[in-house]
Amino acid sequence: MSAVSVRRLGRTGLGLVSLGLPLAMFVLLSARAPDFFGLQNIANVNSQITALLIVALGQLVVALIGGIDISVGSVVSLTSVLLVLVDPALAVPAALGAACAIGLANGIGVAFFNVHPLIMTLATMTFVQGLALLFVSSAGGTAPAAVVMLARASFGGFPAAFFWCVLAIGVVSIILYKSRFGLRVFAIGANAQSAALSGAGVSGPRIACYILCSLAGAVAGIYLTGRIATGDPTLGQAFGLDSVTAIALGGVQLSGGVGSVAGAVLGTITLGLIANGMNLLGVSPFFHAVVTGCLLLGAISLQRRKVIGV
Repeated sequence: MSAVSVRRLGRTGLGLVSLGLPLAMFVLLSARAPDFFGLQNIANVNSQITALLIVALGQLVVALIGGIDISVGSVVSLTSVLLVLVDPALAVPAALGAACAIGLANGIGVAFFNVHPLIMTLATMTFVQGLALLFVSSAGGTAPAAVVMLARASFGGFPAAFFWCVLAIGVVSIILYKSRFGLRVFAIGANAQSAALSGAGVSGPRIACYILCSLAGAVAGIYLTGRIATGDPTLGQAFGLDSVTAIALGGVQLSGGVGSVAGAVLGTITLGLIANGMNLLGVSPFFHAVVTGCLLLGAISLQRRKVIGV
């Protein structure tokens, strides 16, 4: 175990990287970008990271059991398509129902058929993304008015994005820290065999984690579609990699059992600040993918050596 791992704060996974990176980005951008602390820019950062934060929180739940879900981005895309194709009164329930079905398929494949999470969710990602493109080949359509209002409105001087973030953080925190289900999630991630021998169910919680992750993707898709007010079958393509990078930067161990909501939030903020900083400093947006890949590699390299995805 590396020195960085030793300095992590218990099962939260928080450490020098997860705490220091966002602080360093704040200092750097405040010095190099005069407009960084402007109210408009802060609101823009909030809006930009909201969807990623929601997806990252779902990815956190799966990572805590030692899994990974790279299909969540395709769920975002399919949700966007369904919102403009289905009757407005049924669009949101249809999107959430589809997400539950996708998460259920992932969970069953991993829990009962012992398919590796990377392979299972890669297959699901390909299928769901293809389905979204089959329904709608390019951006178009009109999002339900209620969805647009919920994504764009402001309340008490705060943009809607702020409340989406608070609600997502609150829901996942309650699930992980205030319920028996959360205790089982951490127990399974720490040692699934010991959890099973102690009488705790393993397969059910695993399936539930994948369903929750897909639901998070659907919620993020609802928010994003409301923001742009139209459907886009490629809307979620970046979220699979970005969500894994965000939680890894937040100290979440992809081998399971270690991680926190705070870590997922910090990792998401770090990625959001990097993207915002590139925009303010005039760096090519295409360089963002390069930086994201390097950050993911660096964050994984600092984690303990254990098989990822069980």
